[in-house]
Amino acid sequence: MDISHDDLEFFLALWETRSITQAARDLNLTMPTASRRMARLRELFGDPCFVRSHKGLLPTDFTIANVGEIIQLHRQLLELTQRKTFEPSELKRVIRIAIPDNAMPFLLPNVVKAITDQAPLCSIAFLHSSHNSFEDLQKGYIDFLINPKSLVPRGSHFMPLHAFDQVILVRKTHPLVEIYRQKGTVNPEDLKHYERILVNDSYAATQNNDIYLSNYDRYFMTDNVQRTRIVVPYFIGAQYFLENTDLTLSLPKETAEKIAGRNPYLTTIPSPLAKSGAIVPCLFWHERTHHDPAMQWIRAQFKAYAQTEEGAREARQDNF
Repeated sequence: MDISHDDLEFFLALWETRSITQAARDLNLTMPTASRRMARLRELFGDPCFVRSHKGLLPTDFTIANVGEIIQLHRQLLELTQRKTFEPSELKRVIRIAIPDNAMPFLLPNVVKAITDQAPLCSIAFLHSSHNSFEDLQKGYIDFLINPKSLVPRGSHFMPLHAFDQVILVRKTHPLVEIYRQKGTVNPEDLKHYERILVNDSYAATQNNDIYLSNYDRYFMTDNVQRTRIVVPYFIGAQYFLENTDLTLSLPKETAEKIAGRNPYLTTIPSPLAKSGAIVPCLFWHERTHHDPAMQWIRAQFKAYAQTEEGAREARQDNF
């Protein structure tokens, strides 16, 4: 028996909703039709695929093991049907993008506007990036990843978007602020007296064994200069640990200035460890979608509305 686009679409609706009722509603199916499609899936795969529980449908081991390949197959079928007739106004799919929280206000507003204006049927789902994101990209769970430049996994492509400088965020009454006022600079020896907050989900999960860490992360994950007291996955949330402590936080200049402009308790000082343009966020995607017309169009929106002159310069250096 041949598997169809409708079969795959129903399978993935069950995977996302864990409810045959909700899957039927999302796909505008009657319940008898949904039940027939459930039976067809079980016959096709020779497995129950989903079993009922008091919490809803639970995926079987077969489903968990194969959902990545089924997602890829579904997208390949979509690509075949869209390749010759692609029009942004007809694009009807969810674009899943994993990002760090501080990328949203600086890199994405104009991109989102361009996509929603030109592709009104398209939805965008943002997920928090983590140490699993490259694996999720490879498996097809996400379409794009925004992450600092790192060792690029096999089968992935990337586009540099910007090059951030870094500064230190501290409370306004922090001793380092007075040192900076008096000397006009802060040196690494000054920093050693104050512990820091590290924003790094990969560090929290895998310590120093993650091959996907950026060069920035690889340097700052060590305790040679400052002892790490707190590791958090969020830039924006980390500020609240600074307001009444002597902790410090190194982060991109634009993010730090945005936070300090809205938080009356915090300020920024130059980082003695900073290298100009040390943090290079990139848009990553997998080879699987490299020639997909819809994904090519999405990437074009990032290039037009999120890539800065600094990012374009990085791209030229990488021969992108």
